[in-house]
Amino acid sequence: MTKIWANNPEDIYKLKKLKNSSIKKAEKFFNIQLPEEYIDVLKAQNGGEIIYNAFHSPKPTAWDDTSGYIDHILGIGKDSGILETPYYLEEWDMPENIVLISGDGSEWIAFDYRNTKTEPPIIYINNDSNEIITIANSFSEFISKLFIQENTGELLLKKYETPQTSQEEVERFIKENNIDKIIDAINIIAQDIEEMDHIDLNWYTEKLIQLAHHSDSEIRISVIDAANTLDYLLDKDILYKLLDIFKNDSDIDVLNSTEILQEKMK
Repeated sequence: MTKIWANNPEDIYKLKKLKNSSIKKAEKFFNIQLPEEYIDVLKAQNGGEIIYNAFHSPKPTAWDDTSGYIDHILGIGKDSGILETPYYLEEWDMPENIVLISGDGSEWIAFDYRNTKTEPPIIYINNDSNEIITIANSFSEFISKLFIQENTGELLLKKYETPQTSQEEVERFIKENNIDKIIDAINIIAQDIEEMDHIDLNWYTEKLIQLAHHSDSEIRISVIDAANTLDYLLDKDILYKLLDIFKNDSDIDVLNSTEILQEKMK
């Protein structure tokens, strides 16, 4: 059996020694049969950090054009194990009949049981792009595709660098009425405006007032959420103006966020 475990004493993914009863409970829980190769690997260690940091991918991932990032494999258990799958499927609106074996946030690796109960292929899920890629036909093939990527520091910086937008882009999004891009821009600027020297605060507040009247409720929600995020920075006259605009809004989420801002203004 190929050695994969990193043997880190502070490993949060390392669970208690695997028991046959736990395997049977998990298979009954998901109504599937887990791959024998996966079980064999877990008998050496029930989940944990691995000595690899990447897997070969036939298509680009959020990490790289030919590979994806991985630093752990989940074992069989409730906390930090595969039995947490239903919670994350619901939270991230992922397909049913898959079992998550690695990942967090918007990126996951999973057994794909959508068309089988045994011998599932391995898939990579990118919830940001709503893309699912088959990266291996079996768990043993997946293990064989793991490798150590040397330039992880550069790739991590690229992956987690702060998203950017410009005033010109936002003006274009508004002119084109590109709902998704407008929402993204509002949120990006609200989170990092103090680090964005190229964004004028007065211009941004003008856009918030303008977009507060938009017919799309998601845009209005983004506007009032931005006001809540930046209440310490925005002029109080602007905040009161937004409160006045939103006080009789037809959307319940807009009203809820408006109430939060009202409480802050007291």
